[in-house]
Amino acid sequence: MNETILKEGAFSTDRYISIMEKLLLVVQELSASKDLTQVMNIVRHSIRDLLESDGATFVLLDNDMCYYAEEDAISPLWKGKRFPMDICISGWVMKNKIPAVIKDIYQDERIPIDAYRKTFVRGLIAVPIRTHDPIGAIGCYWADNHAASPEEVRVLQVLADTAAIAMGNIHFQEIIDEKAQQLEKAVENTLQVISNIVEQKDLYTSGHQQRVAKIAMDIATELKWEKETCEMIYRAGIIHDIGKIGIPSETLSKPAKLTFYEYEFIKTHSEQGYNMLKNIPFFEQIAEIILEHHERLDGSGYPRKLKGDEILPEARVLAVADVFEAMTSHRPYRPALGLEVAMDELISNRGILYCANAVDALTDLVRNKGYHAPV
Repeated sequence: MNETILKEGAFSTDRYISIMEKLLLVVQELSASKDLTQVMNIVRHSIRDLLESDGATFVLLDNDMCYYAEEDAISPLWKGKRFPMDICISGWVMKNKIPAVIKDIYQDERIPIDAYRKTFVRGLIAVPIRTHDPIGAIGCYWADNHAASPEEVRVLQVLADTAAIAMGNIHFQEIIDEKAQQLEKAVENTLQVISNIVEQKDLYTSGHQQRVAKIAMDIATELKWEKETCEMIYRAGIIHDIGKIGIPSETLSKPAKLTFYEYEFIKTHSEQGYNMLKNIPFFEQIAEIILEHHERLDGSGYPRKLKGDEILPEARVLAVADVFEAMTSHRPYRPALGLEVAMDELISNRGILYCANAVDALTDLVRNKGYHAPV
């Protein structure tokens, strides 16, 4: 027996303190675990370290079978396999909801000896994961006859109880993540419906919002913005012209130059879009971006005549994408102006009307990376 263990099976004071310190760290690790594989790896490695065993196992209840989900020292023999509860010591532990402490497996009738003959295992401990309603078992084993102490059993049970909590947290987190994904999908579908409604209103610019959204996200990605911000600007782009729903179709698709009053009416679309969305949960940020996507750095934009940093960064990027797409696409009153004309407009007004960083990012995409406006 290891010299740190007293003859009666208890830990020495120094050993006990060392184990408790390590156990605390392991509990913290398990509490922060993100998936089952991580939980199993932490458990089996910590078992061998804390109890100085020769191996460890992690078994899960699978209907009426013991599933050996993780196994290290005798992994080729058992890992990934399933055994009936009635012939498995882990099954006995789960059924009886108590630990099994076996000094010599060849002297215990609960052990299926034939299954162990190819292994080096002699002594072992197994404890249930979640004692009131077991969902599995963890165990450790030694190559010699090992009379496990109550302290060793308690350490193993603490690991099992903590693993049960971690597994429960992971399960609930998975449910939360699934609900979040469903909500994200619902939001995306809603945005797409809104976009389609706008484009039915203004058939000539059908696809404009989709293209602007893609360009804006590409610029944001080139600027190395966070993924969440890139997704936000894409969503804003998809419905940035939602305010046009309130403008007559004949004005939107007029094949001649607009009158002063018609143009002033169309300019209200950004504010109308903001008013439609500002009080809807999840759309507040999008509403602000839409409100400002026609603002210009020098204050010549609308509706608030904001200047420079007063304009949201996302709105500044969306403005560049909107201008680029508009100039490279056909309009009722003119044909497409082309890529070079669009880039000349943006570059000549870089830092004056349009965000310099956004223009630079788009310029690099077009001039150095063969970027074209989405079709």
